[in-house]
Amino acid sequence: MKLLLGLLTFLLALGQLQRIAFPWGAQYAHELILIFLLFNKRQIYIRTLLKTWKKTTLYTKLLIALVIGGVLLNWIASGESRALLLSFRAFLYASTAWAIYLSLTNRQKQQLRLFLLASGIAMAATGILQYIFLPDVRFLQVLGWDDHYYRAIGSMLDPNYLGILLLLTLANLWTWTKKVPAKLVFVLTAMLSATIAATLSRATYLATAVFFATQFLTYKKLVVLATISLALTLVLLPKPTGEGVNLMRTSSITSRIANDQAILQSEQANPMRILFGNGLFTTTRLISTADKSRDHGLQANNIFVFLYQSLGVVGSILLLPLLVRGIKIIYQKEPAIAFALVGIFVHAQFNNSFFEPIVFSYWVFTVATLKKPRAETK
Repeated sequence: MKLLLGLLTFLLALGQLQRIAFPWGAQYAHELILIFLLFNKRQIYIRTLLKTWKKTTLYTKLLIALVIGGVLLNWIASGESRALLLSFRAFLYASTAWAIYLSLTNRQKQQLRLFLLASGIAMAATGILQYIFLPDVRFLQVLGWDDHYYRAIGSMLDPNYLGILLLLTLANLWTWTKKVPAKLVFVLTAMLSATIAATLSRATYLATAVFFATQFLTYKKLVVLATISLALTLVLLPKPTGEGVNLMRTSSITSRIANDQAILQSEQANPMRILFGNGLFTTTRLISTADKSRDHGLQANNIFVFLYQSLGVVGSILLLPLLVRGIKIIYQKEPAIAFALVGIFVHAQFNNSFFEPIVFSYWVFTVATLKKPRAETK
């Protein structure tokens, strides 16, 4: 188990470099580890799912039925399997994390969280090295990625996703303050904060500001250090010409808002879609490239527009109380992780990073490392 978890987090540190393109869409190498892990623990996994289903409330069962029904109806009507595959991926990640949470010992969970921390720090190191030695990555545009210039992208090949992963890593680091030497925590905090600054991601800056504000009373010295490191780095970074390094840029905001507005307008013509959505991970616009693995901007940028498009008014009403309750439960166990998730929701107002495969993997497995109350072991 320790070897599998270590391999899983190593592959996650590779980010988009472990992405494998297929005609039906991109897959990731770490998903093979998840499938192998579930197969190896299939009896525990199946028992866990059945037991969880029996304890699930009626409202949650209705939501699950709505999600499954919407995806299957879209698949039958359109013949497009993309939404079905993405829904299966989300189920794979979430159900594996749930099985880990219920079946692993607290010691094994601590090992997994430590692995995730090391993985996130490795991502920060890659981002720093890339920024120093390869700041101009505009050539990646031929592979379908944005043409970033003097921004840290690391192995995620995207500054926004790298930034929010580093914020989650920072929250993970701060949960170790009683077990890790203070000097090491300070050094890593400064490193992670500086790398966040180098992403020049305004969505990440906003999410980080929210996280720092909520953690100030608990981790005053670390928040002050992180803020100074981030601010100083931002001031000292080179400022070449270009849209990406301009913090006052408006083109990306305009295009995202326009995309979300187009999605909302397309849903207004159909009362059934308003009520029940179009199906999870479906899209109302045409795929922009022949190679589906390269088009990574098919959904709404705003997470709540995405949920409305996917689940409609009924599904959103059923889901939102579950999200609030989930954050509350996590807060009771580990406040820093809970507020990091709040930061991800803030970030997902602009990038819908909540369901991005690597980001989704990191936060869902970080949550799986929380300690389990005795009542949940029975």
